[in-house]
Order: sequence, then C-alpha cells, then structure tokens
Amino acid sequence: MTLNQNAFGAKAAAARDAMNDLRLAAARKRLAESADEADAIEGLREIVANLLGCEEIGLFKVDGKRKFKVCWSFGADLDNYDLLKALGDAGRERIMRGESHVEIKNPERPAGCRIAQAFVPLRQGNETTGVLAILRLLPQKTAFDAHDMELFKLLSAEAARPLFRDDAGGEKQERDRR
Repeated sequence: MTLNQNAFGAKAAAARDAMNDLRLAAARKRLAESADEADAIEGLREIVANLLGCEEIGLFKVDGKRKFKVCWSFGADLDNYDLLKALGDAGRERIMRGESHVEIKNPERPAGCRIAQAFVPLRQGNETTGVLAILRLLPQKTAFDAHDMELFKLLSAEAARPLFRDDAGGEKQERDRR
C-alpha cells in the first residue's frame, strides 16, 4: 500500500466518523426537541427509518412486572412477531439490564413466525422503561455496523425520557405544577 493510499484511507475514515457524529447530533436534537409523546414517537420513527434503514419498528413500554406492552408500531403487524420467543429468557434479562440484543444469525423459526433484528432497551436512569424492536431492515441494508451500535446507545440513553414523560412521576408532577 502506498503512502497516498494510506492517506486516502485515513481521510475516508475521518469523513465517516464526522458523518456519524452529525447523525448522532441530529438524532439527539430531534429527541430533545420533541413537544409531546406523539412528536417523540414520530421523531423515533424518523431516526430509525432514516438513520438505521429500517422499515418495520415496534415500541413497547415495560410495566412494573417487567412485561412488554405494545405502545406503537410502524410498518408491522406485531401479531406476526413472537418477540418474547425471539429474546428468550437470557435475552430478556440482558435487555432489562440495559444491553441491546442484536440478532446475528437467523435461527430456525416456526412457519409464519418472524423475529426482530434487534432490541434496544430504552432507559431512564438505571431502569428499562421501554424497548425498541427493529423488526425489518430495508433490503439494501444487510447488517448493523459500529455506527448503528452507537446510535443504539444514544437511543437507549435518551429516547425514553421524551417518549415516556408521563410515566416518570417526578417530571409529570413538575409539569402539572406549572
């Protein structure tokens, strides 16, 4: 490899990193500026569709008994997905601890049952209060990359607050006092 090829490769990597920083900043800003839950859901849909290349999304709230409750979906009939089977007990525990779960291989599936590509825990503090399921990627997107994992981390840390504002008692009480 010549010196020019190394320099070109380094410049290309720096450009990709700069683009990723812009992606993350745009996602963070869109979530932070959400006016209400409906706007936050629309923002999440925009982020996931445009920045991750996903055409089917599911959003779940996690109740006090650690059960997933369907909150919203885009492009998918969630009755066609066996989400708990996809996660299994170990995967569900990882999600509750705040770890994203990404499907690497396509396991054997019962006929007609589809499972998610990835689960992203949405956290408030140390608690998982929601789960974003990435159900199907666009055909041209074959896998998640390191930049997608960074976006998952951002969503995990920052999406629950605008999405589930009314579920966080302190914030709701503060708004009600104004």
